[in-house]
Amino acid sequence: MTVAVGHDKKSIYDDSLLLSLPLNEGSGVQLCDIAKPHHYIDGNMARSSVASGMPVCSFNGATQYADCLAADCADLNIIAQDYSIVGWVYYQALGQSQIVLGRYGVDLDGWEVYLYSVNNTLSLRHHHASLVPKRTSCYSVGWSTDAWHLFGISRSGAYPIHYRNGEELAMTYDVGGLNDPDTCNRDMVIGVRYTKDMTWYKGYMQGLRVWVGQALTAEDHRHIFNTERRWFA
Repeated sequence: MTVAVGHDKKSIYDDSLLLSLPLNEGSGVQLCDIAKPHHYIDGNMARSSVASGMPVCSFNGATQYADCLAADCADLNIIAQDYSIVGWVYYQALGQSQIVLGRYGVDLDGWEVYLYSVNNTLSLRHHHASLVPKRTSCYSVGWSTDAWHLFGISRSGAYPIHYRNGEELAMTYDVGGLNDPDTCNRDMVIGVRYTKDMTWYKGYMQGLRVWVGQALTAEDHRHIFNTERRWFA
C-alpha cells in the first residue's frame, strides 16, 4: 500500500519554510497557510481551476489581492538571510508591472517580486533607504503571458538566481548585485503594490512558498517542478 507523505514530513519543507499557500480557496475567505507559522492572510480573489481540476486563485488586475498584517508576518522580514521563493504563475498582459508578492516600501525597506508583460521579465528588488542607491535589483527574461510557469528564486549573497520550470536562468544584475534589504515592518502583499492601490496582478496563482534561512538548490527546484508539473501541463 502506498502511503502519502505529509507536507511537513518532506525534507524540502523543513522549519525554514515559513509560508506555504496552496491558493485554492474561494472568494472572500481567509487563505490557508500550511507552513508551520500558519500566518493569518486575507484575500478577495476568485476561485478558478486548471484543466486537471486543480483549484487556483484568480486575480482580476484591478481590485483583487491578499495581504498579511505586518505584526503577523515579522518572520518574513528578510535582511541578510538566505531565502527562496517558489510559486506557479499564469499572468496576463497589462501595461504595468504586476506584483506577485512582497513585504516592502519602495526605496525604503524590504523585498518584492514582480512580473512585467511588456518585456516578459521577472524581477526581484531589495529596498534600502540607508544605502545608495536606495534599491537594487535583478531580473530574468522569457516569462511569457498566458502560460503556466513555476518560478523559483534562490538568494544567497548578492547574486540571487531565478529558475523557470526547474531550470536555472541567465540573470541581469545591478552593478555589485543586490544589497541586503533594510529591516521592514510592513504588511506582506500578494497581487498588489505595498500601498494596495496599483501594480495589480492579472491572472492566476497557485502554490506560493517562501523559505527563510535556506537557498534551495537547482536540484530542489527541479524536484518541485517534476513533482507538480502534471497539474499544470
